[in-house]
Amino acid sequence: MKNIIIACFIVFFCDSLRAQIINISERQYFKQLDWEISGSVSLGLCRISYESNSQDYIYGNNGDNLCAEISVLLGFFIIDGLSIEPELEYNFLPYNAALSAIANISYTINIPRKNIYPFFKVGYGASDYTAYNYGSYPNHYKGLFESLNANVINASAGLKIVQSSSFAVRLELNYKCISSNQTVNTPFTDPYDIKTQTSIVSIKFGGSFLL
Repeated sequence: MKNIIIACFIVFFCDSLRAQIINISERQYFKQLDWEISGSVSLGLCRISYESNSQDYIYGNNGDNLCAEISVLLGFFIIDGLSIEPELEYNFLPYNAALSAIANISYTINIPRKNIYPFFKVGYGASDYTAYNYGSYPNHYKGLFESLNANVINASAGLKIVQSSSFAVRLELNYKCISSNQTVNTPFTDPYDIKTQTSIVSIKFGGSFLL
């Protein structure tokens, strides 16, 4: 009888311990049906390259320039770790500022018993950035969203550091490429097309509210 009681105690203890280990290692945040509202600011470097079909054949790049960005995003987790994240950005770039709207998909990695969650993000969107600032651009004077004629490719890797049950700090290394084809009109030349590509590498810092 004594041996049976001891055996039952050992089985119960092992099952209890295993349940505690599983509970600790389970994903605590960024789970299916969770929401995440984030805001961030960034500082980085950008380089603009351009080429044209003009008879004078305009081409080259303008070197590295400082740039900045303010962004907000709303994330919804369709399964554990995997989220869709529509994002609005206001970019402070050479020649002018611009609005960008990007549809991202992101995956947040769970490290058992840690409050640090690495994540990766890729996205595609549109911007109203006019990089080649010479002459006039008919599309630039349309309404807010009608003027989003430039294409945006977005990619990030970073960390979410959970501070409490409802807040996390975000650190992010971001790459963005904004490309566009523009028709330029000037009083001195015939209209010509110019293709521009703006490459941006930046460090983003912000926070997330976890819902």
